[in-house]
Amino acid sequence: MCGRTGLSLNKEQVICACSYQPIPGYGHCKPEWMHEHNDGKEYKPSYNIAPTDVTPVLVSASKFKTAAPTSRIVKPMMWGIIPPWHKGDYRNHNLSTNNCRLEGIQGSKLYGPILQDGGRCVIVVEGFYEWQTTDKSSKNKQPYYIYSPQDENIKEDDSATWNNSYDDENGWKGIKLLHMAGLYHVWQNEEVIIYSYSVITMDSNNTLNWLHHRMPAILDNAHQIDAWLNITDVDSHMALGYLKPVKILSWHPVSTLVNNSRTKSAECNKRITLAQKNKSTQKTLTGWFVKPEKRKLDDSPGGESKRKMTEN
Repeated sequence: MCGRTGLSLNKEQVICACSYQPIPGYGHCKPEWMHEHNDGKEYKPSYNIAPTDVTPVLVSASKFKTAAPTSRIVKPMMWGIIPPWHKGDYRNHNLSTNNCRLEGIQGSKLYGPILQDGGRCVIVVEGFYEWQTTDKSSKNKQPYYIYSPQDENIKEDDSATWNNSYDDENGWKGIKLLHMAGLYHVWQNEEVIIYSYSVITMDSNNTLNWLHHRMPAILDNAHQIDAWLNITDVDSHMALGYLKPVKILSWHPVSTLVNNSRTKSAECNKRITLAQKNKSTQKTLTGWFVKPEKRKLDDSPGGESKRKMTEN
C-alpha cells in the first residue's frame, strides 16, 4: 500500500534528479518537463503528498511531441487514475485508484487495457509514508517514512545536508530518490484533459512486512527503470517481470502530523524517537495512578500519619 509520499524538490531540481544516460558510460541527459493540462493544477513541492495532488511522473517520450532530443519526459499528473469510462466531473468517479495490485493488473477491466496500451510510468519521490498495521496491540497506527539509503552525512529529513548538484558529466548528486512503478491514463471531456496515475503495489517481503503486508513496486536500478519506460521494445508481460520487491530501504518513525493531508510542512518527515514517546506516555500514566492514591491517604482518618509513613 502507498497512501502518502513526499517530494520537496523544485521543478528544475526534479529534472536534474531524473537525469539518465542514454548511452551507458557517456554523459547524462535531462528529460523535458511538460506541464500543460490537468485543469490548471501544477506540481507544488510538498513533504506530504496525498491522492488527488499533482506530482512529477517519468514517462516515455514516444507518445508525446517534444522538440528536445530525449527519450523521456517529466509530466505532472494527478495521483489516482480516472477511469476511461467515467462521465461528468473527473473528481467524482468514486473509485479507489491510488494503488493498483500487481497480482491483478493484466486481468483488470481498468488497468489491463492501460498496461497493454503502454501506459507505464515511474513516480519519483523522496520517500513514502506507511502506517504500521502489524502491531495489533496498538490502538493508534504509528506512521513511518521510507526512503532510499543515502550517502554518508546525508540525512533524509534535513534538506540542509543534501548538497544537491548536477552536471552533464556526473549527473545528479545529492538526495537519492525512489522510483515507483505505476500506470497512467489520459482522460478528457469537453472541458479538461487530465493526466492521472496509480502506484503499483505488491506483497511485502522481509524488508517491510514487519510494517505492512503491501509495498510499492520500486525500481531500484537504472536497468529496471529503462525497461519499464521502454514501451517500444519491452512488451507488458516482460516489463512486469522486472517488478520485484526491493530488498534495501531505510526508514524512521515520524509524528502523526502526516495523518492530516493538509499538513505539508517539513515537520511531516522529521524523525522521532519512539522510546521517548513511550517513556513520556508511561510517566503520564504513572502520574494518574500515584496522585489519587496520595489523595486517598490524606483524606482518610489518620491520613496525615499514614502519608508520612508512606513517604518514609
